[in-house]
Amino acid sequence: MSSRMRARVAAVGLVAALCWSTSGFVGVASAAPCAQLDDQRGWGQPVWCAEFDDYLDPNEWAVYDSPGHAGNGRRSPGQLFLGDGSLFLYGATDGTTAGLAARYTQLYGRWEARIRLYPGAGSYHPVALLWPAGGGGGVVPDGGQEIDFLEVIDDPERQHPNFFMHTSSGREEAHANLDMTTWHTYAVENSPEGVVGYIDGQEWFRSSVAATTPMSPCLQLDWFPGEGSAGDAWMEVDFLRIYAMT
Repeated sequence: MSSRMRARVAAVGLVAALCWSTSGFVGVASAAPCAQLDDQRGWGQPVWCAEFDDYLDPNEWAVYDSPGHAGNGRRSPGQLFLGDGSLFLYGATDGTTAGLAARYTQLYGRWEARIRLYPGAGSYHPVALLWPAGGGGGVVPDGGQEIDFLEVIDDPERQHPNFFMHTSSGREEAHANLDMTTWHTYAVENSPEGVVGYIDGQEWFRSSVAATTPMSPCLQLDWFPGEGSAGDAWMEVDFLRIYAMT
């Protein structure tokens, strides 16, 4: 499956090579207006969105060009592909993989991403997360706060999503059973009352502890060699949307 998918997406063309930079990493408005959505959840309309229809604007995205997670492998802009209205992250067998962070940051609000995974190497961890501004791409975020609202660990068939929240209070987590080879929407809310995680609109994580610094969303395919089966892996993202806390 991976070789066929790679051929199809590669034909669409590579994402423009953008480099990670912490300079200017502040909340910025989306270059294009977000589509009006049917607001059945009471979240209002997105204040920032990426539908991945055309290209990655360097004013909105920091694309990793750096050593991989814990120094393993490498994150390269050449492992990102756009096609069929999706963003694809590809991790090769040698640990050359991909990651990127939106430059938009906010403290309180909601973040959601619609993601589909493909069976692949257990050594690859697909991750959608929030980090403080400047975190990601090998940069350690200030304060050590991190919210992984989707992380898949040593799961070649992509059936067991995990939620991890790291703060000064320690780590909290949740786990589920779900066929992630079909489309699902993963979301997280940070408010003064705490953090809530959702899958397809259904709550699956709740904590009374809140993040205390502005956060930016990141999409990563992290390589953990020797931890799970070897091989390659794909992660497909249909959209990423950010909502203000009203």
